[in-house]
Amino acid sequence: MPTAGSRPTRHPRDGSDGALDLGLTPTSVVIDLSQAVPGVWNADNTANAGKGIYDASKWAVTFKYTYVKIPAGVTVSFKNHASRAPVVWLVKGDVEVNGNVNLTGATGAPPGVLALTPTEPGPGGFRGGASGPQGAGVGMGPGGGGSSQNGGYVTSYGNPSVLPLIGGSGGGGSWDNGSSAGGAGGSILIGASGTITVNGGLYAKGGNYYNSGAGSGGAVRLIGSQVLGSGEINCLGGNGWGNGGGAGRIRIESPVLAASLRTCPETIAVAPATPPLIWAPVETTPTVRVVSVDTFAAPADPTAPLVSNADVAIQNDSPAVVMLETKNFPIEGSVEVRAAQKWGTASWIKAWYAGGDQATAQWRATNTFVKGYTTLQARATAP
Repeated sequence: MPTAGSRPTRHPRDGSDGALDLGLTPTSVVIDLSQAVPGVWNADNTANAGKGIYDASKWAVTFKYTYVKIPAGVTVSFKNHASRAPVVWLVKGDVEVNGNVNLTGATGAPPGVLALTPTEPGPGGFRGGASGPQGAGVGMGPGGGGSSQNGGYVTSYGNPSVLPLIGGSGGGGSWDNGSSAGGAGGSILIGASGTITVNGGLYAKGGNYYNSGAGSGGAVRLIGSQVLGSGEINCLGGNGWGNGGGAGRIRIESPVLAASLRTCPETIAVAPATPPLIWAPVETTPTVRVVSVDTFAAPADPTAPLVSNADVAIQNDSPAVVMLETKNFPIEGSVEVRAAQKWGTASWIKAWYAGGDQATAQWRATNTFVKGYTTLQARATAP
């Protein structure tokens, strides 16, 4: 997935998505991220106010609000973008969450048609494993659960700064009863020039299902002049028949954090950078991506549809070469690619250094792909 960023930058103050004011809304609201306009995240969005901007280079849907007000009794949830990108709210004024903001992964499905499709995560998270007549699938993401009712990763990955913004991994489907697994919790960054008050809840929990694996928790990052309230921020993993999902991460950057605000897992506030760092700096951040599979170029913005279509279609029963590219990464490090079958197992395959230097290097892995869908995810570990 893309992790590139930009130079440190202050919150944009244009408010071009207008206000998210649900004071007169009697019911809950679903924000459709698929309606986001493709473009550069900090562009003026007045012509498409309220829809947000999807910037593929940041792998995020960004909204620039004047202020946010979610009253008690109202829940804001999300329909995923095709890329399943995280959500970023950059707010000119204050944020008041007296209701709920929900990025929790979907619950797995019982045996039947619905279980044949991997379970949706919250935006920024990864899907839970499917299950059906062809077997059970593994959870997606860096720590996806195995196809035996396993939960998503039990150790938090990423980093304490939550840079880049990334959600949890999906649980594994059930091989014995045909149930799909819980999707992972998503991820959201809320950066406000004013105060962030949470008297309701911010939820990025892993999805449940009692007959398969649960998704792991996602991530919530808050940046504000104050973070107040008596509500809850919850990024814990879901509950499942097998292993429960692991906890996600919470990051709060503010000089003031109310002791009455509950955080699960627990965290403390740290001082924000000056200016606040929204994206990981592209000049120094290590990245790794899949460049090609069996000589076929991988898209710059893959979506892994897993139904009726594929990012890369190959017809080869022999070992196929997977080429990867690293940037800002030492050639003495380790590069791997996770090959996860829609129906079956997953394995990490070592990639071998093929050329280049720390600025840009190429790596080569080999895998024999089974018939059907396989997702690939790259990982680079510094020595």
